[in-house]
Amino acid sequence: MLRSADHAGARPPVDPAAAAPGAAGRPTRGAVVRRADGSAASTVPRRFASRLSHHPIPPDLNRGWISAALRSSARGSPSTRAVALRREASMIALLMLAAAAPPPLRLTDLLREAREKNPEMKAAQARLHAAQESVSPAGALDDPELSIQLWNAPADFATVPVMVQITQAIPLGGKRGARREIASSQAAAAEAELAAKQREIATQVASAYLDLFLAQRTQEVDDELESLLEVVANLSQSRIAKGKAEQIEFLRAQASLIQVRSDRENAVDRRLSAWARLAALVDRNPPGPAGATTPPGVLGSFPAAGLLQARALRLRPELAVARAEVAGAQAKARLARAAAVPDLGVFVAGMHAFRNAAGESNFVFAGLQINLPIFGGSKTQPRISSAEAELISAQESERATRNRVAAEVAEAHAHLLSEQRQIALHHQLIPIARQAVESAQASYASGRADFATVLDTARELRMHDLDLATHLAMYEQRLAELERAVNDDLGLDESAEIGHDERH
Repeated sequence: MLRSADHAGARPPVDPAAAAPGAAGRPTRGAVVRRADGSAASTVPRRFASRLSHHPIPPDLNRGWISAALRSSARGSPSTRAVALRREASMIALLMLAAAAPPPLRLTDLLREAREKNPEMKAAQARLHAAQESVSPAGALDDPELSIQLWNAPADFATVPVMVQITQAIPLGGKRGARREIASSQAAAAEAELAAKQREIATQVASAYLDLFLAQRTQEVDDELESLLEVVANLSQSRIAKGKAEQIEFLRAQASLIQVRSDRENAVDRRLSAWARLAALVDRNPPGPAGATTPPGVLGSFPAAGLLQARALRLRPELAVARAEVAGAQAKARLARAAAVPDLGVFVAGMHAFRNAAGESNFVFAGLQINLPIFGGSKTQPRISSAEAELISAQESERATRNRVAAEVAEAHAHLLSEQRQIALHHQLIPIARQAVESAQASYASGRADFATVLDTARELRMHDLDLATHLAMYEQRLAELERAVNDDLGLDESAEIGHDERH
C-alpha cells in the first residue's frame, strides 16, 4: 500500500551489528552508517540512522571530514568524549539529512504532473482525437467511380468506340445522417472516457500518495516509540541493579524494541511499494528517491449528499458515455430501418468513335440506377430487430449507471464525514494517551507502577498515533473518491495545500 524507491547505491546501509543490542545486553544507542562501497561513514544515533538509510551521503561530507569532526570532539575524560561524540554525530546526521534529502512531495504537484505525463491519459487523448476526426468522413458520400471502356467495337477494330463514364452513389433514407450520428456518439463517448480516465488517475495518485504518507508516518511513530522503549529499558536496568525489579522486565523491553524494528521494516516495504506506484502514475523513470509527504488537511463542511448526487448526474463522464451509447444505438436502429430504402446511383458517360468511316462521332449517356432491397425478411428485418435490442440494452445500462452513480456519491459522502469525526475524536485521545505514558513512566521510575503498565500505555499511544495518521490518509482518500464520484472539484487540492495541524 505504500511508497519509496531505494536504488542500488542510493542509500547508505546501516550496519545491523551496530543496531543490535550490545554485548552486555544493553541496547546500543548508535548505528554505523555505511557508504555504497561498504566503507563506514560515521556512527550516529539510531533515530537518525533509520532516516539516513534512505538518503545518499553527499560527496562533500566525505569520511575524512567526518573523522576529523569526530576527532575534534574526542578529548577529555571517557564520559566527556562519549557525550561530545554523540553530539557531533547528531550534528553530522542533521547536516547530511539537510543536504541529501530530496525535495518534499506535494499532492497538488503530483496531480498536475500526472495530468501532463501519464501515458494512459495520453492514450485516451489520442483516442478522442481519432474519434473526433472520424465524424466528418462517416457522413460523407462515397468517392465517385471513373470507368473507361471499349464499347461495342467490331472484331476487326475497323472503328474504336471508347466510352468514359462517371458514377456516383447517393444513399437515401437518412443513411448518411445516421452514420454521422453513430460516429458523433463514439466521439462523445471517447471524450467522456477521457474525463473518466483523468478522475481515475487522480484518485490513484491520491491513493498512492496517502499510502506513502502513512508509511512515512508509521516510521516516525516507530522511531519515537523506540526512543521511549530505550529509556524504559535503561530504567529497568537501573531497577534491576538496585534489586527492585527482575531480569524479565529488561528482556520484555528488548523484545518490544525488536518488535518495533520489525514493524518499521513492514512500513519500509509499504513505503517502497507506494512510491513505485506513484512514480509509475506520474511517469518518472527512474523514480529517484522520494521526498517527505505533507499531512492532509481537514476541510470544513460539505454539501448535502442529495445536492452532490444531482451534480453527479449532470457531470459524471460515465453517464455521458451511457447517453452517447443510447444515441448511437438509436442511430444504428435508424440506419437499419433505412436499409429498406433503395440507394440511388447516378452516372454520366461520353463515347467517341475513332477510325469511323462515316467520320468522327460523339455520343452522350446519362442514367439512374437503384438497388432492390427485396430480401427484407431474411436480411433487413433481423438487422432492425438487432438494433432495437441494442437500443433497449443501452437505455437500461444508462439507468443502471445512474443508480450506481447515486449510490457511489452517497457512500463516499458518508465515509468522508465519518473520517472527519474520527479525526476529531483522535485529537482528543492522543493527549490523554501521552499523559498516560508520562505518568506510567514516572510511576515506574519511582516504583509505584509495574513494567506492564508502561508497555501498555506506550503501545496504546503508538496505536492512537497510527490511527490518527490512518484516518487522515483515509479522509483524503475519501475526498478523492467523492470528487471522482461527483466529477467535480470539492477541495482535494486545497486540502493538500493547507496541510494538517498536528496540535491536539
